[in-house]
Amino acid sequence: MTTTADLRRLTMEALKGATAAGDNVFSARSWPIAKGDYPLLYLHSPAEDMESLGRNGAPQFTVTAVIRVSARIQLKALPGNAAAAKSIDELEVFQQQIKRALINYPPLMERLQQFPFIRSQIQEDGDAALELAELVMDVGMEFYQGPEEFYPVPTDPLHELSITSDLLNVVDATGTYLDPMFPDSVTPAPRVVGPDGRAEGFLSYEFPQE
Repeated sequence: MTTTADLRRLTMEALKGATAAGDNVFSARSWPIAKGDYPLLYLHSPAEDMESLGRNGAPQFTVTAVIRVSARIQLKALPGNAAAAKSIDELEVFQQQIKRALINYPPLMERLQQFPFIRSQIQEDGDAALELAELVMDVGMEFYQGPEEFYPVPTDPLHELSITSDLLNVVDATGTYLDPMFPDSVTPAPRVVGPDGRAEGFLSYEFPQE
């Protein structure tokens, strides 16, 4: 089973230590930010689209989750337009680092059908006295969801398996046995082929329980 929350968690794992932000990777915006915390990445999943695979049969969907990765850096104190130019250079480096960290990352790839799109935008922002520049990258992640993910069939754990064999080619031609295990399968006497009502083989296995 794959969900958007799973993909967001795996994206966070892939990005930790893989960019200039180091371990400053967060999955929410509700943390205190003080001077010196930059650069950082934060991510969330603002959208999810589900497209049905057809009217017939069980409900099946192609799901596209949007994982939004935002890279924030603090603008340097440089003369003129140098600070903005420097920030664009740094964010473009982030852009490549994020793509390299996510594309072909094995724990993600085994959950996905494809990355249908990756969209990026660079912008400047302000946060109180801090002047910030930000890269916002929306990563589309496509995966499959089937009927079992929406209405799981309740099951009971299997504790023991028993097999009893009343064979066709091991036969008592005239015997009649009381209370055979499978009375509807017994061939009446006289017979030239089994089952004859006797158990010729038996196997029992107990499954280990967690």
